[in-house]
Amino acid sequence: MIKTILVPIGHDKGAAQRVALAAELANKYDAHIQALHVLTPAGDMFKSMPVEAYTAEAFNQYERDLQEEAKKYRAVYEKQLKAAGVRYDWCQQQGNMLDFLNLHSRSADLTVLTQKGESLDDIMSVMHDFIIESGLPVIVIPEAGASADYKNILIAWDGGKQCAKATHDALPILKNADKVTVLTIAEENKSQIPEADICIKLSRHGVNAEALTVAESDSVGGRILETAESINADLIISGAWGHRRLREIIFGGVTKKLLSNQKYSIYLSH
Repeated sequence: MIKTILVPIGHDKGAAQRVALAAELANKYDAHIQALHVLTPAGDMFKSMPVEAYTAEAFNQYERDLQEEAKKYRAVYEKQLKAAGVRYDWCQQQGNMLDFLNLHSRSADLTVLTQKGESLDDIMSVMHDFIIESGLPVIVIPEAGASADYKNILIAWDGGKQCAKATHDALPILKNADKVTVLTIAEENKSQIPEADICIKLSRHGVNAEALTVAESDSVGGRILETAESINADLIISGAWGHRRLREIIFGGVTKKLLSNQKYSIYLSH
């Protein structure tokens, strides 16, 4: 069941789209939204500034400006939430974004985030750290936004525990789909993945699932996206990467490719 949806808000690109998607999901599943706004501490801001700029007056002015800006954001997003007719509460914190995301996600059923680019800075961002550390269900949507009307879902099935967990966690969404395709990619010199087993499990939950196996390509992530396009999928379910982030940055990774595609929403857990 999806009854609590966490959505971080702020000035970043895609924030209004996150709120819109969270509101659509909340109306669909009769869920409650927790809007989280984390403010950057003055000490963190001044770390990158010249020593001479770090004065008590500058510190106090930053705090005043920060609180004033926070009031403006709250007014904007509360107006959006009220217009959507959803139940919500507002949580404002000041400190480390990752710490507060982890803390509040533990009492939520789903967190809504925004996709980032494939650059090194983006891959090292809070979003990617959060996905790895929390282990909880996340929907990551394109910056331009996305609909929550998931009727044709693609599961990128590799038989691993991360993918199994993501598929299990996504059952409330899968049950509402008209069609679910369980995709496996045939890798040379490797044993076949028993996708029929997960299809049987899903069918017992009332999910209309069918298996699809495609040939291996140079990019597994690219192959998943190509298949999503060919079947006109509106959501991709995947397990998050199981390797250390540094290794994924150096060698590339399926999750990195998916989380920067900017076309399809990605549902995953780790």
